[in-house]
Amino acid sequence: MKKLLCAIFLVISNFAYAEVWEFDAVLNDKVIGQHTFIYEDEKTVSDANFKFEYLFMDFIYQHKSSETWQGNCLKTISSKTDDDGDLYEVRGNIEANQFLVTTNNETKELPLCVMTFAYGNPKILEQNKLINAQNGEYLDVDIQFLREENHMVKGKDVLTDLWQIEAKGDDGDLLVHLWYDKNMNWVSLKSQTPIGDMQYKLK
Repeated sequence: MKKLLCAIFLVISNFAYAEVWEFDAVLNDKVIGQHTFIYEDEKTVSDANFKFEYLFMDFIYQHKSSETWQGNCLKTISSKTDDDGDLYEVRGNIEANQFLVTTNNETKELPLCVMTFAYGNPKILEQNKLINAQNGEYLDVDIQFLREENHMVKGKDVLTDLWQIEAKGDDGDLLVHLWYDKNMNWVSLKSQTPIGDMQYKLK
């Protein structure tokens, strides 16, 4: 079950104070692990640890990423991922008026101001290209507002805006749904996978 979950393990950014958010990751109605985000000034850290069973086999996913930002532009990124034995290491930084991103020793030159799938920063909803923090891919994205709807957040019925992100990558197509409250705080996520829907629920 390689590369099953890379669409969703991507860091949040652009918070001006320290805060910790913890999500349960729920796959087919079963909690399979947690994903924690730490936001402090212009630095963000993302840490995911999942373990699940499929067809009587155990699978693991471990991802840790650190990003620094200048406004809405990525300054640096450093991530390591174990996708059930597939290992990725991504490093990126601004150099010579461009952003250089290296994945497993392969370097790409990107525009100076880029963003990851930084769900906590609503500015991503205005982008047409985003970096996948797991493997360094710079993806074309189609982002659309779908509708206003009520959504359960920590046991409360909250009025939210539902957005959708679609992208095509080397590891397959991505389809992610995002819920934001009326203050544009990110409160939930759902991603389609080959074996069912993955949902993030705030603890």
